[in-house]
Amino acid sequence: MKYLSIVAVFLFSFGFATEGFAEENGTNVSKERLTHTELDYLVNEVGNTEEEAEDLPVEIAKQLIEEEAQVIDTGSEIMDIYLPEFNKPGQVQIRPFATIAASTLKLGGTVYKVTSDRSKEDKFYVYGNFQWLKTPSFNLVDKMTIGFPSSSGLYLPTSGGKVTQHQHRYSQDQQGNGRWIDYTIKYSPSNWEPSAGVAGSYDIKASTSKTKHKGYIGQYVYVPTSKNGKINIKIEYGHKRISGTPSVSVFPAGLSITPTNTTDTRPYGLTLSY
Repeated sequence: MKYLSIVAVFLFSFGFATEGFAEENGTNVSKERLTHTELDYLVNEVGNTEEEAEDLPVEIAKQLIEEEAQVIDTGSEIMDIYLPEFNKPGQVQIRPFATIAASTLKLGGTVYKVTSDRSKEDKFYVYGNFQWLKTPSFNLVDKMTIGFPSSSGLYLPTSGGKVTQHQHRYSQDQQGNGRWIDYTIKYSPSNWEPSAGVAGSYDIKASTSKTKHKGYIGQYVYVPTSKNGKINIKIEYGHKRISGTPSVSVFPAGLSITPTNTTDTRPYGLTLSY
C-alpha cells in the first residue's frame, strides 16, 4: 500500500510538472488522432478548412472544440518570389532585410474567438504555424512571433510574473514519411512584450534532404468587451543565415523579428474584428 501511494504521488507530480514547467524536451511520437466527428466539427462548426483541421495538433484541436471556437480569419501562403540573380551557383548574396524564398517555407495562421472564462472580456486564440518544404540551409535556432498593436486593447494573460496560456512546438519528420517526432514543447514564450505580442524559439535539428520540419505558436489573448475595433495581427518567422538566433523588437504593429542583413524573414497577416 505504501509503495502504491508513493507511485501515485510521483505520477501526480509528473503530470502537474508537465503543465506547470516551461518546457518539455524529448522525442515523443504522438499516436493520438482526431475522430471523424471531431474533424467534421472543426470544418463545419469552427470554420477550419480540411487541411487546417488535419494539421492542428490533437490537443489544440480538442481544446478549440471544447471552447466552441469560431474562425475569425485564417490562411496560409506559399508565394513564388524566387530571384535568379540571388541564386547563381557559387555566388553568395547578402541582402538587407532578406526574405525567405517562399518556395522553401509555408507559413500560415488563424485567429479564433473562443468562449471566455473572464467576465466582461472577450477571448481569442491566435495560432501561427510553419513548415519547411525544403530542408533549411542552416540548422540554428529560429524564431516565430505573434504581434499586434498596443493600441488595440488586447492583453496577455499572466500568472506569477509569467505569460500563461501559451504553447509553441517544434517537430521533425526525419525520413519524409509522415512520422512526425515532437522534439520540444514549450509553455512559456521565449520573448514577450505587454500588449504587443509573444515569440517562440525553435532549435532546428540536423537533417537530410528528405527531412521535413514544422512547428507552431499559439497564444490566448483577452480584450474588454467595452472595446471594439479592427486590427491586423502579424505572424512572422525568422531564420538566421550565419550564427545565433533572430532577435525581436517592438514596432508600431507589435512584436516582430528584428530585420538584419543576416536574418531571413517571412510574414503573414491576419485581420481581427472585435
